[in-house]
Amino acid sequence: MKHVMFTTLLAFVLGGCSWLPSAEPVQSWTLEPVPGVAGQTVQIDGLRVLRPQVPDLLNGRHMLVVPEGQPPSVYAGARWSSAIPELWRDQLISALQRDSRFSRISGDEVRLAAGKLLVSRLDAFQVEYRQGRPQVVIRGHLQLVKAENRRILAETSFDLSRDASSTELSAVVATFSSLSAEMANEIRDWLLNTEAGAATGQ
Repeated sequence: MKHVMFTTLLAFVLGGCSWLPSAEPVQSWTLEPVPGVAGQTVQIDGLRVLRPQVPDLLNGRHMLVVPEGQPPSVYAGARWSSAIPELWRDQLISALQRDSRFSRISGDEVRLAAGKLLVSRLDAFQVEYRQGRPQVVIRGHLQLVKAENRRILAETSFDLSRDASSTELSAVVATFSSLSAEMANEIRDWLLNTEAGAATGQ
């Protein structure tokens, strides 16, 4: 789940500091793979997952934290293994590729032929402190688009949150992993239900 160079406790960059840390991060963290689904027939074939649109604060590798009543900051001494848009996209691609109900899933970096595109906007991928406790929040919007004519076939929003078991960084990252897996499962179900509805003419 993590690549650790040093073990640190949770720390904030608050007060008069900018939201960027003054020192280089000393830890690099990633997300646990989403459990796969095996032994089921292919229902969706040929889908390209695009990098999500994000606000400036999420367009990097730093772990964003929003303390109660204070401006957004970051966890000092830590970063994600890749920029948040790529981390989110790659996690979702992996979840779809590990599911036997999906076939020929690709990303926008290789630009393989695909009949449909998954377009997304990621509004929140952060920790928010509520009543003194850290809560992981993932929020955004999805659109399933026909590649040939860019017509929107379906769209939905997602808004998930979960309390971390403690303020330690390892617990926060574990919560990111479990909530990301829940999000991926919701997206898989939404895609499958959308495809099933289209097949029956609903």
